[in-house]
Amino acid sequence: MGHHVAIVGVGQTHHARRRTDVSQAGLVREAVDRALADANLEMGDIDTVVVASGPVLFGAVNHPELWVANAIGAKGKPIFRVTSGGGAGFAGALAGYYQVAGGYAGRTLVVAYDKLSEGPLQYSISTLYDPFWGREFAVGIMGFSAAYWRARMDALGHTEEAAAMVSVKNRRNAIANPYAHMKKEVTVDDVLNSKPLCWPIKLLDVPPISDGAAAIVLSNEKLAAKSTQKPAFINGIAYCCEADNAAERSLMLSEPLALAAKKVYRAAGITNPRRQFDVVEVQEPYSCFELNYYESLGLCPPGEAAQLVASGATDLDGDIPVNPSGGCMGANPIGAVGVVRLIEGATQVMGRNESNQIKDAKLALVQSGGGWANLRGCAVLSA
Repeated sequence: MGHHVAIVGVGQTHHARRRTDVSQAGLVREAVDRALADANLEMGDIDTVVVASGPVLFGAVNHPELWVANAIGAKGKPIFRVTSGGGAGFAGALAGYYQVAGGYAGRTLVVAYDKLSEGPLQYSISTLYDPFWGREFAVGIMGFSAAYWRARMDALGHTEEAAAMVSVKNRRNAIANPYAHMKKEVTVDDVLNSKPLCWPIKLLDVPPISDGAAAIVLSNEKLAAKSTQKPAFINGIAYCCEADNAAERSLMLSEPLALAAKKVYRAAGITNPRRQFDVVEVQEPYSCFELNYYESLGLCPPGEAAQLVASGATDLDGDIPVNPSGGCMGANPIGAVGVVRLIEGATQVMGRNESNQIKDAKLALVQSGGGWANLRGCAVLSA
């Protein structure tokens, strides 16, 4: 039996389109200092470090973990770097989780970041694809995502209006988030009439591009008490993968996410996600993906996501609030987003969320992913 693992300290930067005031290492240091202070610890108390960021091209720095290790004072500590596109932060947290759960470390610091203003973002995303079968039609992630959304429109009713409601909700929630940099209320009409990018994706269906970093301190149960009286326990966490674009691939559900959810729900004793979870944080690279996640995570049956968002159930005052922080629509430092989602979920069950605290939140569901919809994971956090 492994150790119970808890999040005992969190820290994120004030995200911005361009953080010209700090280097990438300085950005990381900001998040790490906040997380250590939050956990009442110093770097000397940390056994192992995990550094997570997007593809090397995102920040145009090779072996960034070496730069980061120096900046945060991690000399002499076991260090591990994870990169997994948009899910890098989540994958890094999973790597840290296993180090603590397996007894290799008592405490692990996980820091994730991306300084997207310093790298060729679209070029890096286009070169993610299989050089033989994918690259000749790769239009960043957007071309694939538009096709993904279009495939669901007729079958599942994932209409432009339903996705616009997601964007409206998340942008409204982001206004209260002190770390977000996009804080502007929009209407469904604003979204529908915004500039077309790759139909059906329009400008306001898309999150901003951000510079930012986020860090968490993971601890075993015994050591957790030194940091906080109310840790956020990880009851289950998984990250699953599927092949790129196999001809028989279904675009109706996110198969790797449904698989991850099944594993995590079994571990955490979740039988009725809609009723059991108090709050949900998902990583929505485009508004349409949130609709897909409702279904893949079992918050509603397949084909009912449009009704779910229209009903107001996922609003702040609904019975299953999704993205009270504003999600990616408020800030989108790609490689860091998975850790940001874990921070938002953890602070909800700790009862000290800085965006929109959900009253009496005891159980949180967090989703994250990378690749072009072929890497997806989730975690259950409890008080």
